[in-house]
Amino acid sequence: MRRVAVVLMIGLLASLGGCESIFREKPVLRPMEYMLQTPYADVYTLAVAPAINLSGSRHVEPYDVADTLFNEMQQVAGWNVLPLNKTLLAMRRLGIQTIDKPEDVKNLAVLLGVNALVIPAVTAYDPYNPPTMGMILQMYETTGSSPVAQVNAVFNATNQSVLRELRDFAQGRTQYDSAMLDQKFLMDADLYARFVCHAMVRRLIEVERERLFDR
Repeated sequence: MRRVAVVLMIGLLASLGGCESIFREKPVLRPMEYMLQTPYADVYTLAVAPAINLSGSRHVEPYDVADTLFNEMQQVAGWNVLPLNKTLLAMRRLGIQTIDKPEDVKNLAVLLGVNALVIPAVTAYDPYNPPTMGMILQMYETTGSSPVAQVNAVFNATNQSVLRELRDFAQGRTQYDSAMLDQKFLMDADLYARFVCHAMVRRLIEVERERLFDR
């Protein structure tokens, strides 16, 4: 009787498309990274300056932060972003060690031939799980001595709203079949910095959109 039941079950599965197709795992669809869009009508050229460490932590690498920010800004449609090494070369030509005066910003932007210069600063940094990273982004155009846009935020991974934002970011950049998902970003300081830079870039675009709308 048991053998008859097994035979009937096998026959049922075969009629539904075969045992192999029933038990084979469905392919996992990998998400595509979403693209941010600037509010400008034309291509807007930016340069990234070395990050300023205001956090008091010796673990901050200013050039690494600037490179990570550059990589995230490069993914924004409508921005043409110059890499950090071009900014450093221009600073060397102007004899600038640190950018701390308005005239330095203007001279640097003019020499680079950009519409604006973005200066990042790290205000808080703890790379250990749960990580914390605070950042300020200031954007200076060649025509003014004060930033036309500024954003400031602290991303503490103990905060539920930060974790939700991180989860959305991680799902756009990791496989859904990964058991770690956003945990990977919490345990890797470089990946967490990438999340923070992306979140700051998104906030900068929102501020710019409001500024242009209010003109």
